Amino acid sequence: MKPNETAVFCDLDGTLFDSTGAVSEENRAAIRRYTEAGGLFAIATGRCPENMMMFLDGVAFNAPSIVLNGAGVYDRAENRFLYTQFADRDALSAVLRYCREVHPSLDLQVYTEEHILYVSPEETVNRPFWELHKTSCFVSVEEAERTPWFKSLLFGRPDALADVVAFIERSGLSDRFDRVFATTDIVPGVEYLELLPRGVNKGTALHVCRSLPCYLGRTLIAVGDYNNDLELLGEADIAACPKNANDAVRAISDLLLPSNNEHAIAALIDRIPAL
Repeated sequence: MKPNETAVFCDLDGTLFDSTGAVSEENRAAIRRYTEAGGLFAIATGRCPENMMMFLDGVAFNAPSIVLNGAGVYDRAENRFLYTQFADRDALSAVLRYCREVHPSLDLQVYTEEHILYVSPEETVNRPFWELHKTSCFVSVEEAERTPWFKSLLFGRPDALADVVAFIERSGLSDRFDRVFATTDIVPGVEYLELLPRGVNKGTALHVCRSLPCYLGRTLIAVGDYNNDLELLGEADIAACPKNANDAVRAISDLLLPSNNEHAIAALIDRIPAL
């Protein structure tokens, strides 16, 4: 298979990024070779575009990318969203107000087109996550409501997050958005609750990308390592994962690659001609 017949959609944390959060020179060189040969290389991440770009300086991705875990498709070349799916802000606001009142120690974030907005005090932030997700600012829920929201993240004690879920259920909000408990390689050992637009994930965004002119007729290859990549891998024509991927991801992947610390993306690109 030729590069100009394919497109790669690549997760960041745990996949393109090594365990230090860096992109290896081997991966950078392989992506450059691939795109120069006509391949399309796109990102598929839970991060917002502004933050994503801070960590991809010099990485030659050249195609519309999936951001915010599927709530947006972002075109780097035009610096604009090609597709957006916003969350139910009224329902999320009710959840966040409950958190502020009952669980004031929770770290509460909402993601917009421009920024990550913290609607909790600065002293509650998960500092390692915050350091890697600038730029951000601290606002009230009322101030945050002036702009549309893509999603919300809640960091804190498992018992507090479990109570938030109970509040969502008894308030009749369960069908207003999707709830995902997850962890992140960025902050090992920490669990968070992610609230997304109903029915939105990286897989639904990849389905949207299939209809974009640049992707028509290409074989779509997806690579990821974690639960939020499952739908992406299921929608792709070819699914790949690094050796460090969890069991659920490995089970549905067509290709098993070296780990994210062993230049997994370079290995994938080297295998494309044989696919």
